[in-house]
Amino acid sequence: MSENNCKDTLDKVFEFLANDLEESEMTKIREHLDGCQSCKKEYAIESKISNLISSSSMDAQASFASKMQSRLQSEI
Repeated sequence: MSENNCKDTLDKVFEFLANDLEESEMTKIREHLDGCQSCKKEYAIESKISNLISSSSMDAQASFASKMQSRLQSEI
């Protein structure tokens, strides 16, 4: 793969993960990832990081909600 295609792909990987690109751009990136092992590895890493962040965020929100609910119940 050309270095320029790799740079373009990796520059847009977070938008790709968030599904925030036009369908034609999503298709280009999918096709590039299918044929480029280097970018596929980077994508896998970024995908794992993104999933961990999402998971941590949900855990934090649940924890906050639980604490707030406990405080409210103790004030009633």
